[in-house]
Amino acid sequence: MKTKSYFLYLALCGFLLLFGAISCKKEDPCESKTCLNSGTCDDGTCDCTERWTGETCGTQQTPKVIKFTKLVLTKYPAKTTTGGNWDPSDGADVYMKIFKGTTLIWTGPVFPFPLDPTSSLQPSFSPATKPELTSPLDEYVIELWDKDTAPDTDDYMGGLKFKAYNETNNFPEKLRIECSTCSTGYEVDLEYTF
Repeated sequence: MKTKSYFLYLALCGFLLLFGAISCKKEDPCESKTCLNSGTCDDGTCDCTERWTGETCGTQQTPKVIKFTKLVLTKYPAKTTTGGNWDPSDGADVYMKIFKGTTLIWTGPVFPFPLDPTSSLQPSFSPATKPELTSPLDEYVIELWDKDTAPDTDDYMGGLKFKAYNETNNFPEKLRIECSTCSTGYEVDLEYTF
């Protein structure tokens, strides 16, 4: 009887060890979860970085504001449309304007030196007051102007329509605003606020 009880005891212990260990094993809910774009898994749910949203952090979040932190003039006309110089004594004294529709939202300072069309240098500046695009999905216009002194009026040198953001562009650090047949071209450094 003692032997039977002993075997029964061993069988019961083996049963408890085998099935107790199986039933106590906790499955990691993050083991089969993939979080994209530097998202991290916490208890089966993806915690997304500020730029991304969705179940797996695969959907771009639209920024509230896009700032231009640096503007580079990549292309500009050396002469007026009639073939004359922009200014009588030296190159054009330029500044930029940005419009949303017909509303002027930013006017930049005049470049600190006149443009030299014979130079291969691309004028760039980081304005103290940075242009802010508060409706990133909308279309904007950037224009280049030659500053003149009174009684002359400023001369329009060219401009381009652009969109700084789309829902699949993966937040580029730079944006090129240009076309092969346009008289002006720009490259801007971008900063996003969410």
